[in-house]
Amino acid sequence: MMDTRTFDQIYAHVPGHQRQALQEFRQNHPPRTTTHNGVVWEYLVAGDKSNPPLLLLVGGLRVADAAYENIPMLADEFYVITPSYPSVETMAELADGLCAVLDAEGISKAHVLGGSFGGMLAQVFVRRHMNRVDRLIISTTTLPDAKLAERYLTALQMMSELPEAEALEGTKKWMFETIAPHEEKVDFTRAFVDELYSQRLNKADLISTQRCLVDFHTQYHFTADDLAGWGGHIYVLESDNDATFDETVRAKVRELYPNAIHYVFHGAGHSPATTQRDLYFRVVKDFLKG
Repeated sequence: MMDTRTFDQIYAHVPGHQRQALQEFRQNHPPRTTTHNGVVWEYLVAGDKSNPPLLLLVGGLRVADAAYENIPMLADEFYVITPSYPSVETMAELADGLCAVLDAEGISKAHVLGGSFGGMLAQVFVRRHMNRVDRLIISTTTLPDAKLAERYLTALQMMSELPEAEALEGTKKWMFETIAPHEEKVDFTRAFVDELYSQRLNKADLISTQRCLVDFHTQYHFTADDLAGWGGHIYVLESDNDATFDETVRAKVRELYPNAIHYVFHGAGHSPATTQRDLYFRVVKDFLKG
């Protein structure tokens, strides 16, 4: 059954200033589209196009305006391009689509910032299209691990068998718990994921995420030599209490990129861009401008 609730109904319990901020962002940043291999890509742009371009890759929420608070933190000094992810099956398809988005904006090379799932995609992108990447920042993310593939295969199989409504409801609850919002953002986050999984995403989107995760963990094996021909710089950001990627995972990321600059957020959880926003974007900007 189609969800016909209005924005005001879904966000009824959200503080007015938070609700207004999202509405104004959406009004001021209408989506643009481009097509690659028959797949429509939707993306947002913000900032002055004369500024250095920055490709901002969102995580598992998939939609560009999930970064509605983060984009303005960067758009004062960068031309920020933030794609939503279409329902494709491989990380290579996503990476190639990012090139199409850059092409649509007439951009040959950009800085890339990706966290969590976006960080996985960023690592694939720089290996597949290193000539398109200036500086790279990967944040609270992981490396390919064949041992994890089975977990995602199981999740994919379970999700494929579930009715769409049940799959969306379960993902909504899991995502809310993963985000673990601060108290002042609990009502907003609950409303945002409610809207997302009741009106904006469908089961095909959820399956796309799982298939891309399986693809990442089965089809890729990164080595320190992968980027030998690339002249860019890498910044690795992590949080010391990231419940999604523990210290064992974080250590492997550090080991893979020994020449990268590393920064550790303390007590920031899986989403330091949300929990320690001012500090996060200060260190991001310092690196990109350095």
